[in-house]
Amino acid sequence: MGFNKKSGYNLFLVAVIVVCVGLLLIQNIDTITGKATSATATSNVTIEYYFSISLSGNLSNGIEFGSINATNLVNINATDNNISGSAPNQTGFWINVSSDSSTAVDFCVKADSALISGANSIHEANESYVNSTTSTGLIPDVTLETSFTTSNIKSGKNIAIGGVNYYRFWLDIPLAQAAGTYNNTVSFTGKNTGAAC
Repeated sequence: MGFNKKSGYNLFLVAVIVVCVGLLLIQNIDTITGKATSATATSNVTIEYYFSISLSGNLSNGIEFGSINATNLVNINATDNNISGSAPNQTGFWINVSSDSSTAVDFCVKADSALISGANSIHEANESYVNSTTSTGLIPDVTLETSFTTSNIKSGKNIAIGGVNYYRFWLDIPLAQAAGTYNNTVSFTGKNTGAAC
């Protein structure tokens, strides 16, 4: 098998191709990075409203009526209904609407049950409240009291951003009520103004 002219020509063409490819690689060594594609996506969010509420220290500690030595009593004041201080006889119970909120707030309240002591109870309707956006010795006023239920009801409407909703609470003790320590839980829920409880 000898070297023929056709084989030499083929070998020459292969060498030329190798040299050309080599030169292309050397010339484009910094620019060959592979094929790249890109795409975009849109992010979207709608914040309808934001608000934050906080209870006064007295309200956070609970609604206390103290020790009672009689029955058949009406409108017993909660112990923090009238707090003396810089503004005498203001209530110690309130809920603040945060000043960084984006909407006014409606409040809903309910009792989880009657006030219960063992097998005995005082109906939740015997526990009542009044709310107002101001507080003095007369406001919130007992003559406007609303009895608690076990369903949420509105107890303050359109409380402004940074505003306060003040509360006072009262309890009626029925005749011949059995002795005991009675408890229930009262819930306060904030809703953006106009929303159902």
